[in-house]
Amino acid sequence: MFMDILAGILVLFLTFVYIHNKKDPKKLFEVYSQPGKWYFLKYPLFLMLLVLRRLRYYVNGKKLYNEAELDKRQPLSEHPLAFDAIFFHAISQDGIFLAAGAERRHANIINGLLYIKHPDLGLLKSLKLPETRLAEAPEGADTDKEWAIEGGPRYIVLEPMKKWKMSYNGKMRVHGSEELVDIEFDAEWFSEMPWFFYDVDLPAKMLARSVARETWSKELFENLKEAHQVHYEQMGYLNGTIKANGKILPLKLDAFRDHSYGRKRDWNLMHRYIFQMLYLENQCRLILGLVSQPCTASHYEMGYVVLPNGKIDAIEECDLKLWQHGESGNPSEELGFVVVAGKHTYECKVQYETTVAHYVGNNVQVKMYERFGTCEVNGIHGKVIAEWNYSNTNGKFKLDQYHC
Repeated sequence: MFMDILAGILVLFLTFVYIHNKKDPKKLFEVYSQPGKWYFLKYPLFLMLLVLRRLRYYVNGKKLYNEAELDKRQPLSEHPLAFDAIFFHAISQDGIFLAAGAERRHANIINGLLYIKHPDLGLLKSLKLPETRLAEAPEGADTDKEWAIEGGPRYIVLEPMKKWKMSYNGKMRVHGSEELVDIEFDAEWFSEMPWFFYDVDLPAKMLARSVARETWSKELFENLKEAHQVHYEQMGYLNGTIKANGKILPLKLDAFRDHSYGRKRDWNLMHRYIFQMLYLENQCRLILGLVSQPCTASHYEMGYVVLPNGKIDAIEECDLKLWQHGESGNPSEELGFVVVAGKHTYECKVQYETTVAHYVGNNVQVKMYERFGTCEVNGIHGKVIAEWNYSNTNGKFKLDQYHC
């Protein structure tokens, strides 16, 4: 009996020595961490911590959260990089695309943009693009329900998690020319669909995999805490009109929105990311994000599928690797990938038809490529809006593609 215990201890000791002396794999492109020698222990440990932290949510669900308090204009923290951001996407299967957003900062700054792509109008964009640093309109600052850009779009919460109003009255520029178009845009975003809260709805194993791949240190966990932000997304619909040079065009679109806020958002920490929203003809929708923020995790995978009945299945497996597409700074023109969600496999093909660029973070820190195109998932056709983000300051990318 004693010898058996001694032999077991010796085996464990020798195993520890063997693993300890192994070398961790090198980071791909000096950025992307790969599972190391202690991954087999770090993954279950971090997974357990996440599950324990989420126990209250698993028992009580979203009734733990006050929707009216979440879905409003948030007070900015004392940090100079505090933020409160909203974003909207919308499409129709006959080729209408909309992308709009507003990121509030201190000193009455809003990083804002508006793109409208319509078969009758071409691609229209807000006048200041590719610059996005704009001023907040005074009327927006006096309420907790409005994001308003001076001389630009307004976004108003009408009913939390249910209904928003979007409007703009002014000029937009036709992409690739100096032609200006007089626009009156008036629409309502509405939804009865559930919202996806990344803090608790993102599968714990997806986040655990991302963190377990990294080298653990006190600095890593401090960075995770410091960089945390509240982020939720919701699918819905957008109805309204565009009046362009006196001609009224109706809008009836499938739509998406998100809301993010936190103590700080530092664009300098971001290496790159790809977010894409696929809207299918059968009303299924698929959202996939790949994010590289090396100070916290060099390769996050996140997303979900919204079924035609509104049910959400979180993505649990994804074979799309960020470093395999556009790592030089030249975004790929098409993608093919497979994801697994709700025990279903989704084979996805994406082809981008139009790409435009703008800057975020004092107009220098990040270059964004807004992309519009077509997709196919398990043989069902649809449309896609994607955002490819690259650091414009780390010197790793050649970012002279696409006309701004």
